[in-house]
Amino acid sequence: MSNKEIRIPKQARSIEKKKQLKQAALILFSEKGFHNTSSNEIAKKAGLSIGTFYSYFTDKTALYEELVKDLYQDALAQIPDIGLENEDDMIPDPAELIRSYIQTIMQIHTYMPAFQKEITSLSQQYEEFRVLEEKYRSYAAEKVLRLLQGYRKLLRITDFTTAGMIIQNSLEAVVHEVQFYHTSYDKDKVVDELTDMLCRYVIKAEYLK
Repeated sequence: MSNKEIRIPKQARSIEKKKQLKQAALILFSEKGFHNTSSNEIAKKAGLSIGTFYSYFTDKTALYEELVKDLYQDALAQIPDIGLENEDDMIPDPAELIRSYIQTIMQIHTYMPAFQKEITSLSQQYEEFRVLEEKYRSYAAEKVLRLLQGYRKLLRITDFTTAGMIIQNSLEAVVHEVQFYHTSYDKDKVVDELTDMLCRYVIKAEYLK
């Protein structure tokens, strides 16, 4: 099927068919896992033929990658690119900025948690899936870097790239633990402690209340 030209849907009917396949795959990947789901099952779940499946995707991995891309794009769209553009801009409360960012990350991980857990599991177990996801994780890293650069006046850190990597991975580890595995944690307390930790790490003392 890889030699067949993949259709790019333009008409409403074609767009809807591709959407049906993606929604069906999302349900099945979440319920059964990627490796326990076949392309035939996805087509059947969507109420479409396997031929239609291969009109839009070379294989289920291509479909999976598009779902990962959609997830990252939708999530990152919820985090605005803001900062201090001018020296005389009013200084916001850095703790509230950090708290808001953490709460947004927590909220993002309530969306399709079973599928997000599957993404994490596949990336940890298989190099090909880690590489696939890393392409989109890099967009998240760029978002963190832009946020740090936007508020550089408030920050005690100087190596934004390294700090961004530490922040991204630390938050992911904690949020995954809370949202995917141990939901009994008091999420408000987790947000409080993460906010305090990141404030002490990145914010200059004179800007902390």
